[in-house]
Amino acid sequence: MENRARWEFRDMDPYERFHGLLKRDFLPLLRADGFKGSGTTFRRTLPDRIDIVNIQGSQFGGQCCVNVAAHFSFLPSADGGCVADPKKLKQYERASRTRLHEANESDHWWTYGASDSEAKANVASLIDTYRRRSASFFGRFEPFPQVFEQITPAEIEAGDLSNMPPGSLTVVLAALTMARIMNHLGRIEKCRKFAEVGLRHVGGAAALRAELERLRDTI
Repeated sequence: MENRARWEFRDMDPYERFHGLLKRDFLPLLRADGFKGSGTTFRRTLPDRIDIVNIQGSQFGGQCCVNVAAHFSFLPSADGGCVADPKKLKQYERASRTRLHEANESDHWWTYGASDSEAKANVASLIDTYRRRSASFFGRFEPFPQVFEQITPAEIEAGDLSNMPPGSLTVVLAALTMARIMNHLGRIEKCRKFAEVGLRHVGGAAALRAELERLRDTI
């Protein structure tokens, strides 16, 4: 059976061979981690959060990367729109997202490989990176809400976003995210303080200013 599978992969073109190996070797790992789905997008539903793993092919062909994202169901999408069904959110719509890579890299793409052995080695590398780096990403959201209650308005004001999940790229977005989370948790005074931080840095972004003012004035 193993020999037959090996020869079947060899007969495929590079894309089919690589994704066939992903289906055989990577999909069971995702299932064990609680993800569901098919094709290239897999979701994990938690009480307050939806996690996603997405395999993105290059527009030029021949390689792919792995995107991971997380979104709290009570927050709007990254563009500020209403989330009608969190389970249908795409990876790029989530406020917190990143691409898996090593600490000394800014990006990483795995080639499909020109041979059976190269494809297997690259799939093994992808799986190893997922095992090590995805846990670090998703761990930034846990335990909820304690991990966010430890973040202070003063940290955000000073531009220290090191304790924020990936995706909070500016002081304004970090302050807005924290104000929304505190509002959801009923921490109204902290909600106001984070909103005030955002307002001091928002500049001329009218939509963001309006939302921050709404949160600041929350009763």
